[in-house]
Amino acid sequence: MTAMTHSIKLYGKIITKEAQRFFTYRTNILAGCLTALIMLGARYALWEALFATGNNQGSTLIEMMTYFVIYDILMIWAEAWHSTAIGTDIRSGDIAQKLIKPCSYHLQLVAAAHAKSLAATLTRAIPMLIASLVFIGLLPPVSATALFCFILSIILGLIIYSLVDFIVSYTAFWLTDYWYLSWLMVAIFLLFGGIALPLWFYPDWLSTICNYLPFQFAVFRPVAIYLGRIPLDQIALTIAMQLFWIVVLFVAERIVWRLAQRKLTVQGG
Repeated sequence: MTAMTHSIKLYGKIITKEAQRFFTYRTNILAGCLTALIMLGARYALWEALFATGNNQGSTLIEMMTYFVIYDILMIWAEAWHSTAIGTDIRSGDIAQKLIKPCSYHLQLVAAAHAKSLAATLTRAIPMLIASLVFIGLLPPVSATALFCFILSIILGLIIYSLVDFIVSYTAFWLTDYWYLSWLMVAIFLLFGGIALPLWFYPDWLSTICNYLPFQFAVFRPVAIYLGRIPLDQIALTIAMQLFWIVVLFVAERIVWRLAQRKLTVQGG
């Protein structure tokens, strides 16, 4: 219990420190707001033009904007870019010092990422959400049950995303350069996770491939639950699949992490 309390206190201190560093520069706040609003306007114009051609796959413009607004907000908390932090620590040599600290290295990474996510929520997500509600309109959840399942599913989904991020990031221990690992994460979820396009727009062959991979269970499936795209009688299967992938990815993450630590020991002598 004492160790858990200590970890929670350290988590809070790291978040506070990182948030203070971000808000020191007011340009960060302005840039975040403007970026979110410009992207929202561009996306609305793009999908309005697409729907004008009749290619809607049974969707409506408001449904698509609801999908992307919720998706963008959730991705703020999903995208952690652990590869950049780990790669920087390895190249600078700080990794050895951070690994021997009483605070878990993973907790340090997660807390720093959450501090950035909190700042991005205040500067990007909230302005985007307010603008969407005022000028576009967003769909409410299809039911109270769907809302509850959405919340449960998104918690599991963010765990999946984080585990995938860690596994990809650990490859920085073997690579000379690490800058493209974050691009790899984006590419994976762009193609298989539904970031750029909902999976119901995908051709059958690509959709089938996605069904055998964990990436759509990170954010796409929870948002689909919110929108009612997944019937209530199939939600339990989605959550069961999320739990399955969490177990598989956790085992894989632990194995790769042990190998990465051995690699670091060999390099350090």
